[in-house]
Amino acid sequence: MSDTKDTKDGLAPRSKNAANRRARGLVVSVLHDISKTAVRMKDVSLLLREVLDILFDRMNLTRGTVTLRNGDLLTICASHGLSDEERKRGVYRMGEGVTGDVAARGVSRVVPDISKSPDFLNRTLSRTMSSKTAFLCVPVFSRGNVIGTLSIDRTDPTKYVLRRDLKLLETIANIISDAVTVLFLEREETEKLNSENRELRNKIDLQLRPENAIGNTAAMIKTYELIAKAGEGNSHVLVRGEVGAGKDFAMRAIANRPRWKDKPLEILDCSTMRDSLIDAELFGADSPRRTGLLEKADGGIVYLDSIGLIGKPLQIKLLKYLASGEYVRFGGTETLKSSARIIASTSGDLEGRMRDGIIRPDFYYQLSIFTISIPPLRRRRRDIPALAKFFLQKHARLRGKKVISISAGAMNMLCAYHWPSNVRELENCIERAVIIAAGQSITESDLPPSLQTPQSTNTSKLKTEENIDFAKMVAEFEREIIVEVLAANGGNASAAARQLSVSRRILNYKIAQLGIAPKSFKPLKK
Repeated sequence: MSDTKDTKDGLAPRSKNAANRRARGLVVSVLHDISKTAVRMKDVSLLLREVLDILFDRMNLTRGTVTLRNGDLLTICASHGLSDEERKRGVYRMGEGVTGDVAARGVSRVVPDISKSPDFLNRTLSRTMSSKTAFLCVPVFSRGNVIGTLSIDRTDPTKYVLRRDLKLLETIANIISDAVTVLFLEREETEKLNSENRELRNKIDLQLRPENAIGNTAAMIKTYELIAKAGEGNSHVLVRGEVGAGKDFAMRAIANRPRWKDKPLEILDCSTMRDSLIDAELFGADSPRRTGLLEKADGGIVYLDSIGLIGKPLQIKLLKYLASGEYVRFGGTETLKSSARIIASTSGDLEGRMRDGIIRPDFYYQLSIFTISIPPLRRRRRDIPALAKFFLQKHARLRGKKVISISAGAMNMLCAYHWPSNVRELENCIERAVIIAAGQSITESDLPPSLQTPQSTNTSKLKTEENIDFAKMVAEFEREIIVEVLAANGGNASAAARQLSVSRRILNYKIAQLGIAPKSFKPLKK
């Protein structure tokens, strides 16, 4: 047999062997580069685009896409060789066209010539359909289920090249399946949260929600309800919360209710003045004559920030006003009256200061009749994505920057951080990230270094051995939280689920998965 005789692939045996060796070397090199990229790159969207770029730079391809399933639809989440408009058009139903068929059946397909394939839709309108173009599409699996597809175009290929490319694509699909799974779960979680938010909006009276309020956790809904009640009444209010949690927001939300919107509002920060100056500023002074805030805000609101820092003599004087509406100017003797409403705030431990003799008990109990407690951000982590996106839009607009998104990796860091200065710290963090962001998306490197340390993310107690089992570590953390909440609720799983802001079904699944026995936490019968 002659060495020059053509084979069915169009190559002579010797030439074919040489080509096969080159092809295998190329495939190994491509897989090596993609594997390194998958380990190095944390932003999933950027990773998928980089994988496609490597494929096309090294393999001389035309275009390609990664689609992601969303219910019954497949949409393009990463692409090469497509414009934004073309990418937006690439939407397929399960079972529709070649892409939909691959996703529905979980079986790879090769279309040697798309112009001769009746089920190739060219939905993106990116192809002229005049030249011979092959289309290869493989499913991407997660836990045995198809969650997306990976596809490429190749112009005028041989059968050998198509077989090689198909095997390569299937291998790459396995490599990127974890990354695509992350995107899939994020989209699924986003849809779930959006659905829950829609349900919540239908259940609660939107009039309860103050203007510009962000957050739909159970704790925040209770806060909105209290703000609404405070806005309809005229009783004095104490707003409690950690530094940066949003006490000023609660005060302004009350002041913006219809009953108080057109009334005077005066603000006094008790942390910046001596008691004598606070006395003169709040109640007024006789000599020299000074009009006090209670007189200025008659019929309106006086906001006293950091009320827990005032001394006992001033507490006595303010207590009288809280109880009767009567007061005496600093240095004066005449009893005056005002209908100004007091809204006070504190981030301190008033109960501890009362036990230490710093706060008078009668002043504390009078002040605490109507209390609004603002939950810290770490207790409402599900609100972090919405808050972060709100601050992103705000500061991008203020600074004229085209930063429009937050990467999955960066968002994970934001959600993991414990935010000791709460919403204020989150806004400062996003503002900084907007300033230094080089592209259209905030990435991990744009966030402060404090968010990336074990101490800042509450992971300093985690083991540091090289062979650490991350999944086991997460499970132990989950178990610790669930056990703590179950114990606090006497083994009542329904109450525990409400406190954790998860469904009873999910909690029962975790309890079974982690081998927890709720009955062991039930209180003993007396």
